[in-house]
Amino acid sequence: MAVVEISRIQVRRGQENQTGVPTLVGGEFGWAADTEHLYIGLRRDDGGARDANVRILTENDLVNFFNVNQTLDSAYYTYRSDTATGFIDGITSPPGSHTPYQRLLRKKADDTVSIADFNVVGSGNETDKIQKAVDNLFLDPLKDTSNYGEHSAKILYFPAGTYNIDTSIFCPAYTTIIGEGIGKTIINLTSDAVHAFQTVGSDPATEGRTIFEDGISSGVTQPNFIHIEGITVQFDDALTNVANAYSLISIDCSENALIRRVEFKGNHLPTDGATTDYSGIDIRGNGGLTVSSENVVIDNCIFNGLYSGVKSNYDIINPIIQNSKFYTSVYGVMFNNIKDINATVGPRYARIINNRFEDIEEEGIYVGASDSILGTHHVSMNNQFYNVGNGGGDESTAITPVITFITDTNSSVNDYFDREEWQNQHTTVGTYYPLVAGKAVLDSSDPTAIDLDPSITTTLFKFPLTDSSQQLNIKYTVSCVGTQINRAGNLEIYIPADVVSSTQSYINDNYSYTSPSDGELAWSIILDSGSSFYSLNVTHTVLDVLNLEYQTKLMI
Repeated sequence: MAVVEISRIQVRRGQENQTGVPTLVGGEFGWAADTEHLYIGLRRDDGGARDANVRILTENDLVNFFNVNQTLDSAYYTYRSDTATGFIDGITSPPGSHTPYQRLLRKKADDTVSIADFNVVGSGNETDKIQKAVDNLFLDPLKDTSNYGEHSAKILYFPAGTYNIDTSIFCPAYTTIIGEGIGKTIINLTSDAVHAFQTVGSDPATEGRTIFEDGISSGVTQPNFIHIEGITVQFDDALTNVANAYSLISIDCSENALIRRVEFKGNHLPTDGATTDYSGIDIRGNGGLTVSSENVVIDNCIFNGLYSGVKSNYDIINPIIQNSKFYTSVYGVMFNNIKDINATVGPRYARIINNRFEDIEEEGIYVGASDSILGTHHVSMNNQFYNVGNGGGDESTAITPVITFITDTNSSVNDYFDREEWQNQHTTVGTYYPLVAGKAVLDSSDPTAIDLDPSITTTLFKFPLTDSSQQLNIKYTVSCVGTQINRAGNLEIYIPADVVSSTQSYINDNYSYTSPSDGELAWSIILDSGSSFYSLNVTHTVLDVLNLEYQTKLMI
């Protein structure tokens, strides 16, 4: 920068509150003794972006920078775009005036709220300070009680660190807690007699809270729109008692809650006697559908070392559990293990999608009895099940189905079971546990392809025998380039309940072909009552290898 001439530093002096600040020439200083503000002139003639007085922060400003009663109540912030004109305030300024919109600097500084602003720094027991921060933001006594719950509650940000708590953090409506990520922001629960987080109703009259046991009301006091993301919630390593612990998060009577990218860590090991309440998330509702939990979304979470990852014995509706991983636990998702005494049906309309279940001792998904003629309409879709239902061993030690639906009107769609591959390759002795048990539909639209050698019987798959009748539909195509075979069909198979002979089964093959030969396929059902399964077999007499591609749909 070239300096043309400096003869002296010009400083105007006066009282800002009496005479205001005059327009300063470029480079000219102005000192307001009464307000202790220092200004310098900015001019377009000198190459500046505008003609204005620019205020300079002084030592006094820095001392009082976050004092709401001084500088920040009189200082303003203006967002400056690339054109340096700011946003137009179309309400208070005429169109085209290009008057920048101004905000108090105090309000700008409050846009982001960190738990550190409440002296929570990740050392010692910080339960009380965390609770005060949540109350300050989400039980704000300054909000209008006629518009209770619809307030400008901020995101409460937790920097990376470990935060020890020994009592539940109560979360009213709109509580939003965001951390720096799994394994970075850690909420460490040092007591097994409380939840880490529990949603609560709130009382605008008293600025108090209502816990689940006291009856949460519906309406504006209901703890809706909870959002927890980017943290690890864990039982402290010293908490080895897994028999009577509470769930890490209890979502009570909450609608539209979102739990995303949260890790739930427990200390469960096989055969240690963990009980049903030792879970990651418990979703609850009060008395039938009066005050329910609805549309709870659990997304991209990890559940490890627990009795169950997600559980509910209550009348909840439309939970969505997606893109998550469940491992080293007794159950993955568990509904109606014992239906709550006040529940009418229990959980309904769950969508369990795109999850991975691995090393789960019993069912990956379990739905118990509802004591109702109403179906529960749960859908398991695109999930992967590895070493599930084997009691902590492998497929040869299976003790349960992979999925159990004791209630009606549920389905498994495009789920992958590693047990299915193992069962198709081995003949077991004893109970041949089904992949999906109960009144359900097992629908696999993913095609399976296999080569059929001439005059050799090929087993396509095996299914367990159950105490219910089974109807199996198979869509298939058969082709062979060498002998120009093209055949498509729909195979219908019926296995009655308590079947004791293969002759009791029924096979109907509806097919058509556009080739000289239909492929000469012969289908058969082989019943192995000793190992409690039946197999579908096929053979052909064409002097060439045929390619079979098929999809299955099993109704139990």
